[in-house]
Amino acid sequence: MLKGLNNQQIEAVKNEGNVLLTACPGSGKTRTLTHKIAYELERNTSLKKVIIAVTFTNRAADEIIRRIREFNADDSNLWAGTIHSFCLEWIIRPYYCYLSELKNGFTISDEYNSERILGDLKSQYGLSFFDSISTRYLPNLEKEEVKYRDLIDEYHEILADEKLIDFDQILYYSYKLLLENPKIARTLKNLFHLICVDEYQDTQQLQYSIIAQILKQKSGNCKIFLVGDSDQAIYSSLGGVAKEKLAIEKEFDIMLSGMELSGNYRSNQQIIDFNTNFQTTDINIEALGFNAGHSAIITYDKVTHKDAIAKQIAEIIKNKISEGIPEKDICVLAPTWFLVIPMGRKLKSLLPDVKFDAVGLSPLLKNRENIWFKVARLFLVEPSPKAFLTRKKWSKELLNELDSYGLLVLENVEFRSKKLLKIINSISSDENEGLKYLRECFIKLFNYLNVEVNQNEQLHSQWESFFDGANKRLENEEFALAKDIESFKKMFKNEEGVVVNTCHGIKGEEFDTVIAFGLLHGKLPNWNENTENAAKKLLYVICSRSKRALHLFSETGRTTQSGRAYRPTDQLNRVQYIYD
Repeated sequence: MLKGLNNQQIEAVKNEGNVLLTACPGSGKTRTLTHKIAYELERNTSLKKVIIAVTFTNRAADEIIRRIREFNADDSNLWAGTIHSFCLEWIIRPYYCYLSELKNGFTISDEYNSERILGDLKSQYGLSFFDSISTRYLPNLEKEEVKYRDLIDEYHEILADEKLIDFDQILYYSYKLLLENPKIARTLKNLFHLICVDEYQDTQQLQYSIIAQILKQKSGNCKIFLVGDSDQAIYSSLGGVAKEKLAIEKEFDIMLSGMELSGNYRSNQQIIDFNTNFQTTDINIEALGFNAGHSAIITYDKVTHKDAIAKQIAEIIKNKISEGIPEKDICVLAPTWFLVIPMGRKLKSLLPDVKFDAVGLSPLLKNRENIWFKVARLFLVEPSPKAFLTRKKWSKELLNELDSYGLLVLENVEFRSKKLLKIINSISSDENEGLKYLRECFIKLFNYLNVEVNQNEQLHSQWESFFDGANKRLENEEFALAKDIESFKKMFKNEEGVVVNTCHGIKGEEFDTVIAFGLLHGKLPNWNENTENAAKKLLYVICSRSKRALHLFSETGRTTQSGRAYRPTDQLNRVQYIYD
C-alpha cells in the first residue's frame, strides 16, 4: 500500500496517531488519503471496525471509493460520503426516535423545496431573492440568524408542520442527539477505527463539534486524519472555518501530529509561479511532476463580450481535443450556476459531437437529497460492468432509505440490492420526454414492489417536490435545458466528457486545461464575501487545478440589476504578467 509514495506521504500513511496533514495543490493529497485508507483497511481486517471518509462532495467520495477498489482492497468496512450523509447514516436514522421533534418520522427537504419556502417568506417580508439569510445553527444550538429571526422561526415552523428537516437541521439534530445521549457518541467511537476528513479547512463549526463529541469519549480508540490547505478555504461565507492545530487539539481533546506535503506533482512551474499571485500564505512550491519544466499556456481575456464568450471557449475546446487532449481533461468553470448552466447549454449546441460531464446542467440538480433523485439516477445511468459497483451502492442506499420509511421491500430476498438492480434494469418506457419517462418508470417500479406512493406521506411529498422542481427548471427560459430522455442520460455520463462546473464544484480535481469565465467583481468574489482573501483563495483554487493550460476570462457586457457594468476581479486584474 506504500508503493509509489514519497517519504512525506509514507510518513503520513504509517502514522498511528491523530494527524493534521496540510497539503499544497498537486502534492498528492487525495493519493495519500486513499493510500492511508487502504493501509488501514489492510491492518483493520481482524478488528472489523469501520473507517469513515468524510468528503466535501459526493463526487470526491466516489473518487475515493474508485481508487480504493483499484488496490483490490476489501472496502466492506469503508464508508465514504459528505458530512450530511454521515450524520444521516450513522446518527439520525439509527437514533431519531430519541428526539421528540423527529420520533414521528421526517423527510429531508431537498434544496429546491427549502429555497421555495425561503423565497416565499422573503417575498412576504419584503426582501429580495438576493438578500442573504442564514439557516445555520451555532454550537450552543442557537440559530445563527439574528437580523431576520422572525423569518427563520417561521421557516422552521413550516418545515416542522410538514415533517421536514433541511441540510442545516441534519447537523443540528445530529449534534443534539450526541449531546443529549452520550452513549450514541460512545457507541460510534467504539465502532470506528479511523475518521478521515478531506478539505478540513472548509468544515463548519457545528461539523467540528459533531466530530469532537465522538472523539472526546473516553472509551474506544478511534483516530482522526485531517487533510487540507488553508489557502484553499473557499467556503468561509458558508460557515467554513480553517482552524489551527492547537484549536483543533483543544476542541477534540487530542494531540495531533502536524505533517505536511510539499511539492506539486500536477502543475508545471510556470502555472505554480503565476499562482503565487493569489497565495495568502508565504510558502515556496516546487514543481516535481514529469511536466515540471514544460512551458505553460496562460491567457487572460478582458475584451470579449459575454455574447461571444461561448464561441471563444468552444474554439479552445476544439483546439485542445485536436491536440489529443482527452475531453475529460478539459474543464470549463465559473463562480456561479447562473453563469455555468447557460454556458453548458451553449457549448453543447456549438459542439454536438463533444461529450460533457455536466450533472449540474440537469434539471434534477436541486433535488439531490430527494429519494426520487436516487431512484432516477438508477434509471439514467445505464447498466455496464464499469457502472455496476456504483449502481449497486446506489441500490443499497435506496433500500436503506425505504427501510427508514417503514417500507421493507424485497424483505425475504437474498442479495436485495442486486435484485432491485435487476428489476430496474428490466423496466423501460417509450416516452421520449425525460420527466414523462421517469414518471412511467417510477410507477412501474413501485407497482412491482407493491408500494402505493400516494399512501406514503414521505414518498408522496418528495414526489411533488421532485417533479415540481424539475419542471420549474425546465420552464426557465434562461437555462433552456433539454427535455428529451437522451439528454437526461447524457448528464449522468460522468468521467467521460468536458467538465462544466462551478469553481467550488471542482475542488480537489485536476485537468490539463482549465477555462474560467465570469471572473468579475461581484461574482468573484461574490458581493456577500467581498474581501481580499476570499477572491484570492477562489483564484488560487481555479488556477491550481491546471496542469499545463490556463485560460481566464473577465468578459464585458454583464451588468448588475441596477444596470452598472461589472468590472474584472481586482485581484486578477492588477496582476502584472505577460500573458500568451
